[in-house]
Amino acid sequence: MRLQAQRERRLSQKCITILDVRLAWKLFACIVEKPRKQRYTKRKYVQSIQRIKTPGAGREGNGMGKIKILLVDDEREEREGISWLIEKYQYPLEIMQASNGKEALQWIEKTKIDILFTDVKMPIMNGLELAKKVYETKPEIKIIIFSAYGEFSYAKQALEANAVSYLLKPIEIEEFQKVMVSVIESVQKENEEGERLQTAEVQNRRNLLYKIFSSAKIETEEAEKAEQILNLGTGKHCRILDIEFTENFFEEHEEIFLQFLKMYLGENTSYLEMYPNEAYVMVRDARFFTGNELEKQVQKILRDLQVKTRSEAAVIISEVVENAEKLEKQLEQMHQIQAELFGYGNQIVSTRGYYSETELYAQDAERAARQMMQAIESMDTELIDRQNEQLMKVVASLDKVSKIYLQNLLYSIIKAIYDKVPKIEFEEALALAEALFRAKSLKNMMEVYEQAVEKMLSFIQGEDQDESRIIQKIKNLIEKEYAKDISLNYVAENVNLTPAYVSYIFKKETGQTLVKYVTDIKMMKARKMLEEGTLKIVQVAKTCGYENQSYFNRLFKNYYGVTPKQLREKL
Repeated sequence: MRLQAQRERRLSQKCITILDVRLAWKLFACIVEKPRKQRYTKRKYVQSIQRIKTPGAGREGNGMGKIKILLVDDEREEREGISWLIEKYQYPLEIMQASNGKEALQWIEKTKIDILFTDVKMPIMNGLELAKKVYETKPEIKIIIFSAYGEFSYAKQALEANAVSYLLKPIEIEEFQKVMVSVIESVQKENEEGERLQTAEVQNRRNLLYKIFSSAKIETEEAEKAEQILNLGTGKHCRILDIEFTENFFEEHEEIFLQFLKMYLGENTSYLEMYPNEAYVMVRDARFFTGNELEKQVQKILRDLQVKTRSEAAVIISEVVENAEKLEKQLEQMHQIQAELFGYGNQIVSTRGYYSETELYAQDAERAARQMMQAIESMDTELIDRQNEQLMKVVASLDKVSKIYLQNLLYSIIKAIYDKVPKIEFEEALALAEALFRAKSLKNMMEVYEQAVEKMLSFIQGEDQDESRIIQKIKNLIEKEYAKDISLNYVAENVNLTPAYVSYIFKKETGQTLVKYVTDIKMMKARKMLEEGTLKIVQVAKTCGYENQSYFNRLFKNYYGVTPKQLREKL
């Protein structure tokens, strides 16, 4: 007895140096028994279960998702016995089996395993070798070792492999249940924490992209992260599309949009929704990096969307983006073009042509255009006629001129004239501006421009519109009726103006689109209601005009970085 007591004391001290006291005493209890090599069968399991209640049963119903467990034993009956127990107690486990350590490693290489349940004595590679290799390469896997042998050498190696438990055969059912429940709960908690961190990382990445794309600014410390998210770098490039619709488009038509995106631009694309009417699309297929193939495919997308949804959009296409520096430059240009666009009408504009370094800037044409703009500002019709005639003579005398440059020069004059024209002519002015960009020759272009000037000049002396008063009326309407589905057409009807005119003056006066402004108001109202805490989240969504709860949650998270539920929990 004294020798046995000394042996027990020495062995327990060794265990404590390897792992915590609780597990050391557990192993100590296994070691002091005589080594047993007994086979356990399904019949023995049944006899044991008849004496025991099943505390682990039904845990899947408590939210524990399927966890993958790999059973490793060279005897099939042993594996089937453990499988039967797992199914008997309804543990939320997806079971896989291997007959030796080598086969188990192959499973682990190709499949995400959460729990490794392995015997010790096996051919080719034993369980302790397997446990050690798994701990070195996949330390997150929980290792349970079961064996008919209780020698200290086995227990010590199990501890070194970071095994969470060492079960002796025949397995005691209560001990088996206790270990399984503990390990499953541990895996579940780690998975939940991993999912939480992954969700937070995804949202952080989205927030960074949202900030960069909305501001067209990339801070030095953000550059590397932006390149990583957008998969930019050596040999990894993309082109960017900025797509802006006239109305709230994505809430109702997102699925159709993605369908056409995949159909015409392929799988290697991603998109970032900025507002209910605007999104950026990243195109990574190299066949769209040169030539005008991308423009052709975008034209098809707009065509099909118009047929399916009756929606029109303006699309701005970037040059090839290789890094964060080029991304920032392209976004700046896209924002500038976006501010200059005159209506929608399924326009496609490329920064490659819009800001080409090879543009021929004719000084005489520039001077004549500036004088024309000054005449327009003066509202003197005689001066406008005179300066317009001079401008047309200058353009006609040019031997060589860039079509795109001239289109934009004349376009800017039409836009300037429109600012002095009553609202009723906006639709006509817009049609003329679009015709200007569709003109295939200089002659046709000038004919369209001259027609636009003549039509608009006839209205210059008409009644001036108090645009500031109109904008204030629109804002008051939105503030009062934000709970409704406020569309551009609805606002236009309430202020007795055309939708196109409302869209134009609102953006000109406020610097943002009507859809963005309405969304801002709805989100501010929603946050206030959530902070007050008197309404349920679904009621807040409906009160702000959103019948689609999931869409409201996503939009709210885009704005504030947290879901409505998370905001409530922080209060």
